[in-house]
Amino acid sequence: MYCSPRCCALFSAALVLSVSGVGCAPGKGEVTGKVTYNGAPLDKPNGNIVFVSPSGIQVVAPIAADGTYRATDVPRGDTKIAVYYSNPKFPTVNNNQPQRKIPMPNDPSLAVPLPEIPPYLTPIKYASEGTSGFAVKVEANTVFNAELTGPPIK
Repeated sequence: MYCSPRCCALFSAALVLSVSGVGCAPGKGEVTGKVTYNGAPLDKPNGNIVFVSPSGIQVVAPIAADGTYRATDVPRGDTKIAVYYSNPKFPTVNNNQPQRKIPMPNDPSLAVPLPEIPPYLTPIKYASEGTSGFAVKVEANTVFNAELTGPPIK
């Protein structure tokens, strides 16, 4: 079979690309699953699961009331995971409104300590991919269930 110089050049280029993998990105995948707290879904608002790639790319997916989530466009490969539910009672600063100042007494013994309000409903260790203990290898379609444990949430 005869191959013209142009045809051979195109065939050779295609062969080199297919063998070397040049032009093939590592890709992205989808991760689905369920988050539970002490064995049951945590029916609270503002829950998120965060997938963090080794290069630092973060993909955040909201957690539904039944504990399910769906994260799309997660970089494939080994990924660390953080899970948190923001505490609605945690004070936040709204830059559009003046901050309210609490008058402090001159005598420190009369000062009333402010209650310690945690930033998350769930234990803080889960809010960081470095301390959560969660990791998964993301492929095209990956299932990952996160089982959190901790004290009862009021």
